Amino acid sequence: MLKAYKITYLSPASILRSFTLFGAICWSYRLLYGKEALEDFLADFVKSPKFLISSAFPYINDQFIFPKPILPIRGESQDFKLKFQRKNFKKASYVTLDILKKVIEGKLRYEEDYANYKVKSGIIKEENTDIKLGKTIHTQVRNLINRVSHHSENLFFIESTIKTYEEFFLVYLLDDNFDKELEGLLKLIEEIGVGANKNIGWGKIKIEEIKYSSLEGIINLKAEQFVSLSPVIPTNNIDQDKSYYDIETFKNYTENTFEKEFLKKKVLYLKEGSFIVKKDQENFVGTIKEVGNNIFQYGLEFPLGVAYA
Repeated sequence: MLKAYKITYLSPASILRSFTLFGAICWSYRLLYGKEALEDFLADFVKSPKFLISSAFPYINDQFIFPKPILPIRGESQDFKLKFQRKNFKKASYVTLDILKKVIEGKLRYEEDYANYKVKSGIIKEENTDIKLGKTIHTQVRNLINRVSHHSENLFFIESTIKTYEEFFLVYLLDDNFDKELEGLLKLIEEIGVGANKNIGWGKIKIEEIKYSSLEGIINLKAEQFVSLSPVIPTNNIDQDKSYYDIETFKNYTENTFEKEFLKKKVLYLKEGSFIVKKDQENFVGTIKEVGNNIFQYGLEFPLGVAYA
């Protein structure tokens, strides 16, 4: 069962990637049911995941915007004009649903093919599509407290940005019985916030379920090759010779709102938009990795099946 959710930002917030959202769900689970219940939940989830979750991406004028698929370079000689155009689409981070479908259907196979479309606000799109990413500056007044005298010594200002556009994320339920429980966990996330710096008011969001009829048919868990909407912790089930991806390493502290923070072990991710080919269609190419202190880092794929060979 596929579910789509819209995020409205009410304050500055961290970038909401799949592992951030999964971590927020786990914290909500712990607050509702306790630490032991969360440990049991995670132990079961590692063996048999109840859902897959994507990162959050722009949702503008009821249009879904996706990470730019990472495609191979054709490798043929290019004229100067195409090389110049490549600078624009190489810097782009997103594509519209129409462009994504062209990738899925095999009509757009190489990075150079992006040059046939327009780039605006980092989004590759059709010429007649009006989409723009907007942000506003948010200024906060902070107070420096002397820890000895407990007196205020200085006021200072920090600036951050708030997205003026909405975002969306997708959840694919592998266990439909988890549906109602998930709704309760998301409601709690609205109350406590998500991501870093919640102690200074960051991470306040509103989450609403939305319709996704335009997305039907593009999610295929059994696809041999796909574009992932979530960063993937790679396993041996990836055919590296046929896949195209960007690699990043990630290392951070655990949530410190409710208990002392803990530095997790470093993990390697394949970024959102990676084009991945499976070896074994029956198993995931990603995994959920233990990163110390019985803490698990989410790294399962969210696959959009690509039809062409």
